[in-house]
Amino acid sequence: MILHLYALCLGLCMGSFMNVLIYRLPRDLSIVRPPSHCTSCGERVRFYDNIPVISWILLRGRCRFCSSEISFMYPVTEILTGVLVWYSFYRFGLTAQFIHAVLLILVMVSAGLADLFSALDTESFECGIIPDSLIVFGIGGALLMAYIVREDVRFAVYGAAVGFMALFIPALLYRLIRKREGMGFGDIKLVAVAGAFLGVKSIFFVVFASALMGAVIGIIWQFAARKRDIMIPFGPFISAAALIYLFFETTMDKLLYGI
Repeated sequence: MILHLYALCLGLCMGSFMNVLIYRLPRDLSIVRPPSHCTSCGERVRFYDNIPVISWILLRGRCRFCSSEISFMYPVTEILTGVLVWYSFYRFGLTAQFIHAVLLILVMVSAGLADLFSALDTESFECGIIPDSLIVFGIGGALLMAYIVREDVRFAVYGAAVGFMALFIPALLYRLIRKREGMGFGDIKLVAVAGAFLGVKSIFFVVFASALMGAVIGIIWQFAARKRDIMIPFGPFISAAALIYLFFETTMDKLLYGI
Protein backbone atom coordinates (compact mmCIF):
# COMPACT_ATOMS: atom_id res chain seq x y z
CA MET A 1 0.00 0.00 0.00
CA ILE A 2 2.79 2.42 0.92
CA LEU A 3 4.43 1.89 -2.48
CA HIS A 4 1.19 2.80 -4.21
CA LEU A 5 1.12 6.03 -2.21
CA TYR A 6 4.72 6.74 -3.21
CA ALA A 7 3.80 6.15 -6.86
CA LEU A 8 0.89 8.59 -6.58
CA CYS A 9 3.13 11.22 -4.93
CA LEU A 10 5.75 10.68 -7.64
CA GLY A 11 3.10 11.31 -10.28
CA LEU A 12 1.85 14.46 -8.56
CA CYS A 13 5.40 15.84 -8.34
CA MET A 14 6.00 14.89 -11.97
CA GLY A 15 2.85 16.76 -12.89
CA SER A 16 4.14 19.86 -11.10
CA PHE A 17 7.39 19.65 -13.05
CA MET A 18 5.50 19.04 -16.28
CA ASN A 19 3.54 22.24 -15.71
CA VAL A 20 6.89 24.02 -15.97
CA LEU A 21 7.69 22.19 -19.22
CA ILE A 22 4.25 22.88 -20.68
CA TYR A 23 4.46 26.61 -19.98
CA ARG A 24 8.13 27.32 -20.67
CA LEU A 25 9.26 25.08 -23.52
CA PRO A 26 6.87 26.46 -26.19
CA ARG A 27 8.08 29.94 -25.22
CA ASP A 28 11.77 28.96 -25.49
CA LEU A 29 12.30 29.71 -21.79
CA SER A 30 14.74 27.94 -19.49
CA ILE A 31 13.15 25.30 -17.28
CA VAL A 32 15.75 26.02 -14.57
CA ARG A 33 15.98 29.81 -14.34
CA PRO A 34 14.27 31.78 -13.04
CA PRO A 35 12.77 29.57 -10.30
CA SER A 36 9.00 29.10 -10.16
CA HIS A 37 7.34 32.51 -10.04
CA CYS A 38 4.01 34.22 -10.61
CA THR A 39 3.66 35.04 -14.31
CA SER A 40 1.70 38.20 -13.42
CA CYS A 41 3.74 39.91 -10.68
CA GLY A 42 7.01 37.98 -11.04
CA GLU A 43 7.21 37.16 -7.32
CA ARG A 44 9.01 33.91 -6.57
CA VAL A 45 6.76 31.03 -5.49
CA ARG A 46 7.66 29.83 -1.99
CA PHE A 47 8.24 26.11 -1.49
CA TYR A 48 5.12 25.81 0.67
CA ASP A 49 3.08 27.34 -2.16
CA ASN A 50 4.43 24.78 -4.63
CA ILE A 51 2.98 21.60 -3.14
CA PRO A 52 1.08 19.78 -5.90
CA VAL A 53 -2.70 20.28 -5.77
CA ILE A 54 -2.74 21.17 -2.05
CA SER A 55 -1.16 24.60 -2.46
CA TRP A 56 -3.59 25.53 -5.24
CA ILE A 57 -6.52 24.60 -3.00
CA LEU A 58 -5.15 26.48 0.03
CA LEU A 59 -4.46 29.56 -2.09
CA ARG A 60 -7.92 29.23 -3.66
CA GLY A 61 -6.36 29.42 -7.09
CA ARG A 62 -4.82 32.85 -6.49
CA CYS A 63 -1.28 34.22 -6.22
CA ARG A 64 -0.35 34.91 -2.58
CA PHE A 65 1.12 38.30 -3.52
CA CYS A 66 -0.93 39.84 -6.32
CA SER A 67 -4.09 37.69 -6.12
CA SER A 68 -4.00 37.01 -9.86
CA GLU A 69 -5.72 33.81 -10.92
CA ILE A 70 -3.71 30.58 -11.11
CA SER A 71 -5.11 28.37 -13.87
CA PHE A 72 -7.07 25.35 -12.67
CA MET A 73 -5.16 23.36 -15.29
CA TYR A 74 -2.15 23.28 -12.97
CA PRO A 75 -3.81 20.96 -10.44
CA VAL A 76 -5.64 19.12 -13.23
CA THR A 77 -2.30 18.28 -14.86
CA GLU A 78 -0.87 17.18 -11.51
CA ILE A 79 -3.86 14.97 -10.72
CA LEU A 80 -3.91 13.48 -14.23
CA THR A 81 -0.21 12.63 -14.06
CA GLY A 82 -0.54 11.32 -10.51
CA VAL A 83 -3.31 8.93 -11.51
CA LEU A 84 -1.46 7.77 -14.64
CA VAL A 85 1.77 7.07 -12.76
CA TRP A 86 -0.09 5.30 -9.97
CA TYR A 87 -1.97 3.15 -12.49
CA SER A 88 1.32 2.34 -14.22
CA PHE A 89 2.69 1.07 -10.90
CA TYR A 90 -0.53 -0.87 -10.30
CA ARG A 91 -0.25 -2.51 -13.73
CA PHE A 92 3.49 -3.12 -14.01
CA GLY A 93 4.85 -3.05 -10.46
CA LEU A 94 8.32 -1.80 -9.65
CA THR A 95 9.86 -2.99 -12.93
CA ALA A 96 11.63 -1.61 -15.96
CA GLN A 97 8.22 -1.58 -17.67
CA PHE A 98 7.04 0.89 -15.01
CA ILE A 99 9.95 3.23 -15.80
CA HIS A 100 9.13 2.80 -19.50
CA ALA A 101 5.53 3.83 -18.81
CA VAL A 102 6.54 6.82 -16.67
CA LEU A 103 8.80 8.16 -19.42
CA LEU A 104 6.04 7.80 -22.01
CA ILE A 105 3.57 9.56 -19.70
CA LEU A 106 6.01 12.43 -19.14
CA VAL A 107 6.54 12.97 -22.87
CA MET A 108 2.97 12.42 -24.06
CA VAL A 109 1.16 14.48 -21.43
CA SER A 110 3.70 17.32 -21.66
CA ALA A 111 3.65 17.37 -25.47
CA GLY A 112 -0.13 17.06 -25.76
CA LEU A 113 -0.88 19.83 -23.27
CA ALA A 114 1.90 22.09 -24.59
CA ASP A 115 0.33 21.76 -28.04
CA LEU A 116 -3.14 22.51 -26.68
CA PHE A 117 -2.25 25.44 -24.43
CA SER A 118 0.07 27.12 -26.93
CA ALA A 119 -2.78 26.94 -29.46
CA LEU A 120 -5.20 28.43 -26.93
CA ASP A 121 -2.81 31.37 -26.58
CA THR A 122 -3.49 32.33 -30.21
CA GLU A 123 -6.65 33.82 -31.67
CA SER A 124 -6.66 31.43 -34.60
CA PHE A 125 -6.32 28.31 -32.42
CA GLU A 126 -4.05 26.91 -35.14
CA CYS A 127 -0.52 27.49 -33.87
CA GLY A 128 0.07 24.79 -31.29
CA ILE A 129 3.68 23.96 -30.51
CA ILE A 130 5.16 20.56 -29.65
CA PRO A 131 8.68 21.38 -28.39
CA ASP A 132 11.52 19.59 -30.19
CA SER A 133 13.27 19.08 -26.85
CA LEU A 134 10.43 16.77 -25.77
CA ILE A 135 10.71 14.84 -29.03
CA VAL A 136 14.47 14.39 -28.62
CA PHE A 137 14.06 13.34 -24.99
CA GLY A 138 11.31 10.92 -25.97
CA ILE A 139 13.30 9.24 -28.73
CA GLY A 140 16.35 8.97 -26.47
CA GLY A 141 14.27 7.52 -23.63
CA ALA A 142 12.58 5.03 -25.97
CA LEU A 143 15.92 3.82 -27.33
CA LEU A 144 17.29 3.39 -23.81
CA MET A 145 14.23 1.49 -22.60
CA ALA A 146 14.19 -0.71 -25.71
CA TYR A 147 17.75 -1.72 -24.88
CA ILE A 148 16.96 -2.31 -21.19
CA VAL A 149 13.58 -4.03 -21.55
CA ARG A 150 14.02 -5.87 -24.85
CA GLU A 151 17.80 -5.80 -25.30
CA ASP A 152 17.18 -4.65 -28.87
CA VAL A 153 17.04 -0.99 -29.91
CA ARG A 154 15.60 -1.99 -33.28
CA PHE A 155 12.18 -2.20 -31.60
CA ALA A 156 12.32 1.56 -31.02
CA VAL A 157 14.02 2.40 -34.31
CA TYR A 158 11.48 0.53 -36.44
CA GLY A 159 8.57 1.89 -34.42
CA ALA A 160 9.80 5.47 -34.80
CA ALA A 161 10.40 5.07 -38.54
CA VAL A 162 6.98 3.55 -39.25
CA GLY A 163 5.28 6.08 -36.98
CA PHE A 164 6.95 8.97 -38.75
CA MET A 165 6.06 7.75 -42.23
CA ALA A 166 2.48 6.89 -41.22
CA LEU A 167 1.68 10.61 -40.95
CA PHE A 168 4.39 12.16 -43.09
CA ILE A 169 3.14 10.60 -46.34
CA PRO A 170 -0.54 11.61 -45.88
CA ALA A 171 0.53 15.09 -44.77
CA LEU A 172 2.74 15.45 -47.85
CA LEU A 173 -0.04 14.29 -50.18
CA TYR A 174 -2.51 16.67 -48.53
CA ARG A 175 -0.12 19.57 -49.02
CA LEU A 176 0.45 18.69 -52.68
CA ILE A 177 -3.28 18.35 -53.39
CA ARG A 178 -4.73 21.15 -51.26
CA LYS A 179 -1.73 23.54 -51.48
CA ARG A 180 -1.72 24.11 -47.73
CA GLU A 181 -0.60 22.46 -44.52
CA GLY A 182 -2.97 19.82 -43.19
CA MET A 183 -0.89 18.73 -40.22
CA GLY A 184 1.92 20.18 -38.18
CA PHE A 185 5.35 18.55 -38.34
CA GLY A 186 5.30 18.29 -34.55
CA ASP A 187 2.35 15.88 -34.78
CA ILE A 188 4.30 13.67 -37.16
CA LYS A 189 7.28 13.58 -34.81
CA LEU A 190 5.04 12.84 -31.83
CA VAL A 191 3.65 9.73 -33.54
CA ALA A 192 7.26 8.70 -34.18
CA VAL A 193 7.91 8.97 -30.43
CA ALA A 194 4.81 6.87 -29.71
CA GLY A 195 6.04 4.26 -32.16
CA ALA A 196 9.50 4.26 -30.59
CA PHE A 197 8.02 3.50 -27.17
CA LEU A 198 5.20 1.17 -28.20
CA GLY A 199 6.48 -0.53 -31.36
CA VAL A 200 5.29 -0.92 -34.92
CA LYS A 201 2.09 -2.75 -33.92
CA SER A 202 0.85 0.32 -32.06
CA ILE A 203 0.98 2.68 -35.03
CA PHE A 204 -2.31 1.76 -36.67
CA PHE A 205 -4.22 2.13 -33.40
CA VAL A 206 -2.52 5.39 -32.44
CA VAL A 207 -3.19 6.98 -35.84
CA PHE A 208 -6.74 5.64 -36.17
CA ALA A 209 -7.83 6.40 -32.60
CA SER A 210 -6.30 9.88 -32.58
CA ALA A 211 -7.91 10.69 -35.94
CA LEU A 212 -11.28 9.44 -34.69
CA MET A 213 -11.09 11.47 -31.48
CA GLY A 214 -9.89 14.51 -33.41
CA ALA A 215 -12.74 14.20 -35.92
CA VAL A 216 -15.40 13.96 -33.21
CA ILE A 217 -14.03 16.93 -31.25
CA GLY A 218 -13.50 18.86 -34.49
CA ILE A 219 -17.13 18.42 -35.53
CA ILE A 220 -18.35 19.49 -32.10
CA TRP A 221 -16.01 22.50 -32.20
CA GLN A 222 -17.23 23.48 -35.67
CA PHE A 223 -20.83 23.58 -34.47
CA ALA A 224 -19.87 25.45 -31.30
CA ALA A 225 -17.73 28.01 -33.16
CA ARG A 226 -20.06 28.11 -36.19
CA LYS A 227 -17.15 27.79 -38.58
CA ARG A 228 -16.86 25.25 -41.36
CA ASP A 229 -13.10 25.21 -41.86
CA ILE A 230 -11.36 24.97 -38.52
CA MET A 231 -8.12 23.36 -37.38
CA ILE A 232 -7.55 22.04 -33.88
CA PRO A 233 -4.35 20.80 -32.19
CA PHE A 234 -3.81 17.12 -32.98
CA GLY A 235 -1.14 16.50 -30.33
CA PRO A 236 -3.55 15.87 -27.43
CA PHE A 237 -5.32 13.12 -29.37
CA ILE A 238 -2.06 11.43 -30.34
CA SER A 239 -0.99 11.50 -26.70
CA ALA A 240 -4.32 10.09 -25.50
CA ALA A 241 -4.24 7.28 -28.07
CA ALA A 242 -0.65 6.36 -27.16
CA LEU A 243 -1.49 6.15 -23.46
CA ILE A 244 -4.60 4.06 -24.15
CA TYR A 245 -2.45 1.61 -26.09
CA LEU A 246 0.18 1.58 -23.34
CA PHE A 247 -2.33 0.36 -20.75
CA PHE A 248 -4.55 -1.79 -22.97
CA GLU A 249 -2.08 -3.16 -25.51
CA THR A 250 -3.33 -6.76 -25.31
CA THR A 251 -6.96 -5.77 -25.76
CA MET A 252 -6.19 -3.43 -28.65
CA ASP A 253 -4.06 -6.05 -30.43
CA LYS A 254 -6.85 -8.61 -30.12
CA LEU A 255 -9.37 -6.16 -31.56
CA LEU A 256 -7.14 -5.06 -34.43
CA TYR A 257 -5.05 -8.10 -35.27
CA GLY A 258 -6.77 -11.02 -33.55
CA ILE A 259 -3.65 -11.81 -31.51
